[in-house]
Amino acid sequence: MRRVVDAVDGGDANATARQSPGRLAAVLTREAEKWSVGDLLYRPYSACRLDIPAESDGAYVIEAQAKWSALTVDSMREPKYAKSWRQVNDQVFVEQEPGQPIVTLLVACGIPGAASEQEAELPLQMTIMDPGLGVEQRQSLLSTFARTLVDELACTGNPVVPAQLLR
Repeated sequence: MRRVVDAVDGGDANATARQSPGRLAAVLTREAEKWSVGDLLYRPYSACRLDIPAESDGAYVIEAQAKWSALTVDSMREPKYAKSWRQVNDQVFVEQEPGQPIVTLLVACGIPGAASEQEAELPLQMTIMDPGLGVEQRQSLLSTFARTLVDELACTGNPVVPAQLLR
């Protein structure tokens, strides 16, 4: 996090909405276990929010969120999603919104004890919103966040979130 703060010339960052990976994984696991086909909306959980004072712009805000997605792994192959989502590997997809400091990652993550369709029908979605970090910082932050949460959730299918997500 210190490197992220330094990348935007931040001084004293105020971290709020911090949830440990274990606590976040517990909430997400409970939701996945209760899931059934047809459920579409799940609330996003803020994993971490950094408010970084800036001299001229007020403040920079960097936030990491996670939720179960209404998108499916199969939908990533549909033309309307394939235009903006890039397939990283068989289980990981990434979307960088053009002109926006937002990048979203979708991971096929099965939860032991959840319905058998859950892994493909209810992928894990993680988002990083930032004030315009460089590609390397954004990629590093999202990849680290995703790998940490995937490990904490003990996803079935052993999804591999690589360090290189963006081009």
